[in-house]
Amino acid sequence: MKRRSSAALVAPAVLVVAILCGVSLPWAQTPARQTPTASSAPLQAIVNQVVALFPRVAGDILEVQGTTVTLSVGKRDGVVPGMELSLFREGRELHHPKTGELLGKTEKTLGRMRIEQVAEAYSIGSVAPGTDVVAGDVARISAGKQRVTVVPFVVGVRDAIVEAALSEIVEGLGRSGRIQVAMGDQIGVWATQQGIKPEEFLEGKGLAEGASRFKAEQLLALNFKMVERKPYVEARFFALPNTTPVVASATFVPASVRVAAPRERFSSGGDRQLLQPKQRSLLARLLGGELEAGSYSSGENSIPLKEIGRFAFPVIAMDVSVAPKDQVPRLVMTDGEKIWLYRVVGQALEPEWTYDERFTTPGRIISVQLADLAGDGVFEVVANRYHPDPQILLTSFVLGSKNGKPVTLAKDSGQILWAVDATGEGVKKTLWAQLFTSEGFFKKGQASRVVLKDGRVVIEGPVRVPNTFRATGATMANIAGKESRALAFVDEYQRLRIAVDTQDTWRSASSVGGGRYLKLELLKPGTSNRVVRSEFINFEPVPVAVDLDGDGIEEVIVPQNQMEGHIGIVFRGPAGYRFQSVNSGFEGVITALGAIPGENPPTIIASVVRFDNILKGSGETQIIMTLGE
Repeated sequence: MKRRSSAALVAPAVLVVAILCGVSLPWAQTPARQTPTASSAPLQAIVNQVVALFPRVAGDILEVQGTTVTLSVGKRDGVVPGMELSLFREGRELHHPKTGELLGKTEKTLGRMRIEQVAEAYSIGSVAPGTDVVAGDVARISAGKQRVTVVPFVVGVRDAIVEAALSEIVEGLGRSGRIQVAMGDQIGVWATQQGIKPEEFLEGKGLAEGASRFKAEQLLALNFKMVERKPYVEARFFALPNTTPVVASATFVPASVRVAAPRERFSSGGDRQLLQPKQRSLLARLLGGELEAGSYSSGENSIPLKEIGRFAFPVIAMDVSVAPKDQVPRLVMTDGEKIWLYRVVGQALEPEWTYDERFTTPGRIISVQLADLAGDGVFEVVANRYHPDPQILLTSFVLGSKNGKPVTLAKDSGQILWAVDATGEGVKKTLWAQLFTSEGFFKKGQASRVVLKDGRVVIEGPVRVPNTFRATGATMANIAGKESRALAFVDEYQRLRIAVDTQDTWRSASSVGGGRYLKLELLKPGTSNRVVRSEFINFEPVPVAVDLDGDGIEEVIVPQNQMEGHIGIVFRGPAGYRFQSVNSGFEGVITALGAIPGENPPTIIASVVRFDNILKGSGETQIIMTLGE
């Protein structure tokens, strides 16, 4: 990193921590159900066509001739060609045993019908041969939300444009109140691995197999590409197992979506008093298109930085938090062999203890976290260690402090331990566990809430998480709203996802994390002394949730090492979640970020490593903090 003096460093103009300058930042969050503007009309047209397929419709079957079925609802009821309805046969009545109240009737599911012709009061459709449907049966679209999987393909269009357009479409679908959106980028990745081009997928090639593999019943495929040197999107909506598109549309991405205009506030929090334009931070100016990424400045809006630590080894994991008992920030870090705990006092690191069992416990430490698990205001350290030997594999452990030294409070094998701030108190107090599996390291869709009892890790109950959740590279934030907690995590495709409960609400089109500095070998079944079958798992840097503009809503920042020194930031904008990549100017791999909350600005701490070689086994680390001046 370029240094201005031995004591302090002047940040690049685009450093992500410019958000910490106590100023208003762009893109205010407007009400979630705002009416789309005319400028977004082309994308809204795609949304409207999809939403129109899901009115609350129920009708009776009037007649059946072979595979042709006539239904008692038509245009006046919102029926349109291409709509798919479920078929049912009503059975006996169900009455409450005490009150005698009619609760409904039993139903037998018969199949599905596809509408082909629509008249004012009736419609005609078709069913699959052999479907047992007769006059008097019922056809309907559920009154509940319909799950639609959105699969984006990107060829030659800038990530920022794709993110903005996707936000418009996804938010529009969500505003309808009829659609639950799931992001299906894993389907796009699978199609690419099969050699299927985006235009071929939109024509139906591999569609049925991919949808079946990832359990998608209704799929919206979006192909972003350049036409006449302008970004263009093709949309196809499929109701599986039918591979004929129900909706086929295309449009140029509107210029208003490509270049978002600055708003009054940065995120979706409460109102704040606006400051004068001259006080806007450098990051705000960058996001507003006023600065060129990578430029340096020594002007009044520069963000001063200080190097608070330099180490002759790579720091591969780090966490920062304020201890509730003494209100002193702590920093824990590891090089894979040892663990160091420091107090952050002023602008310096003061050592508390060092944990070193490398000669007695084999494996590489892959994560460290600070958590107040006992609720006494004193931090424990939650860590995971891995060794490829099938007889060892994963070991998780929890350290405490006693007489200024580390003590082991609990050990566990077979479960990845991960601490989260489940209540929004600003301190991680809840411990989760995800089962380790030799098939893919993480057991998909599974997590448990655990506690420490008598030196053991005891399961209290299940935790609802998305199928793509990985217990490392995850944080919780109120980015979805002050009254809710969302899970932000990096998935196996290096995409940042935000989920509420088990529902994916957003994922980045851009890759995040990266750096390939923490690569673990996973031996596969069938490995022997003569034949080695293995795959490598890349562990990603952990996202950090921090309120960057003092409005009570947290943003999420994450290293983006696909481009050296870059950091990704996710915030709520007028069309929902927005992602912006900024160049911090750090010369090296950002292996970890941490935050110390403040009145505004908070303090950001970064671990920046300059590796000596491509194997990334050795190097030098700078621990850098913002001064907030």
